[in-house]
Amino acid sequence: MKTSVKFSDLNSLSLPSDKRLKEIKAFKNKDFSDNPEWTEEDWKKARPAHIKIPKTEIHTKIDTDILNWLKSEGRGYQARLNAALRFAMRNGFQSSSSM
Repeated sequence: MKTSVKFSDLNSLSLPSDKRLKEIKAFKNKDFSDNPEWTEEDWKKARPAHIKIPKTEIHTKIDTDILNWLKSEGRGYQARLNAALRFAMRNGFQSSSSM
């Protein structure tokens, strides 16, 4: 269920009481196990979730068995192909001239 708030509704919101503000300021969470520190590698791989990466339409040829495998899972085979290529790119796959 999606709840939406209109800008005009913001006027009806009340501020937290002084008691609640004191509780918030006094709160000391010491368990961050559900949110571990990010490593350098995590930061390198991080991408903003809200930004769409532009797509470019291309025409290419791939082996029939690979296309059949991609399509065997149903709709979304182009997204799966893109995900496989992105995985290879991010994990340092190097193409070889001997292929």
